[in-house]
Amino acid sequence: MLKLTTYPYQLQFKFPFRISHGVRRYTNVVFVKLELNGLIAWGEAALPPYLPETTQSVIDFLEAFSKSQSNHNIENWLEELSKEQVNMSAKAALEMALWSLKAQISKQTIAELLGFAAATYPFGTYTLGVSSLREMKLKVAEATRSGFEIFKLKLNGKEDEEMVSGFRQLSNKPFAVDVNQGWKEAEEAKRKIEWLSKCGCVLVEQPLPVSLNKSMEWLKQDSPLPLYADESCQRLSEVDFMAEGFHGINIKLMKCGGIREAFQMIKKARTLKLKILIGCMSESSVGCNAAASLTPLADYADLDGPYLISNDPFEGIKLMEGRLQASPLRQMRLIL
Repeated sequence: MLKLTTYPYQLQFKFPFRISHGVRRYTNVVFVKLELNGLIAWGEAALPPYLPETTQSVIDFLEAFSKSQSNHNIENWLEELSKEQVNMSAKAALEMALWSLKAQISKQTIAELLGFAAATYPFGTYTLGVSSLREMKLKVAEATRSGFEIFKLKLNGKEDEEMVSGFRQLSNKPFAVDVNQGWKEAEEAKRKIEWLSKCGCVLVEQPLPVSLNKSMEWLKQDSPLPLYADESCQRLSEVDFMAEGFHGINIKLMKCGGIREAFQMIKKARTLKLKILIGCMSESSVGCNAAASLTPLADYADLDGPYLISNDPFEGIKLMEGRLQASPLRQMRLIL
């Protein structure tokens, strides 16, 4: 019989994490532990404050679901979980633990269970929140020591020039930008994208608010840089509408509800000739390691959560020659 235990926890950022939505110093998470016949698997629900889920809603969902499936096996749990359409972070946490158990039982990787070979991994990005030059210098130095080859700059529409020029003073490496809906008009976005194309930028993520998705069609026409959707595309049902205004999509387990739907989103996006970025919500090694099982199918991996926090209870995801890849998960500290 599957045994489920939940552990509320708070991940602490090494530096304040500033984006166009605001600033935070920590992320509440709920770890999920599944046990079966001596095997242990972990999942994680990350809960940044702008998402509707809370620590209590995640725990309530997981405990209720566990009770309803108490006598069923892994496949039954996965099948019933696929029908749930609420509390995506809780669903993702439980699903990644179930996939981990399946992989351990079959002595395969999650990629092998899904039917593809994890031969190569994409480059991983290191995120720089909106920062002063002094703070950015510390972050760039740490990322460089870790081996990152590409950065992601968070822009807020107010300090964009300072962020880019500051970064260029510190590094000549390529970078992406994530605007998090911070530019409010298509004309402003067009000007800034043209400027960024001359600064070594490789892609622009979510330049405009979701409410201006129609304007993205105009913006895409002459864009010198690939445009990726994040807030505009969270679930499989939204992928079909992305090709007209974007060149790619950012897929996050916390938003789509887990590995199964993320895999379906990748397949659908590829039929539309969309590029793929696998992202995170600043999870620990548990959530990022699970997402990394899909990155061989992606163009970029934004799974730097374990590198941005100071108290990761686990060790898993590895950076090898600038590329992020899944690795066996190990618990490093108590989370009781």
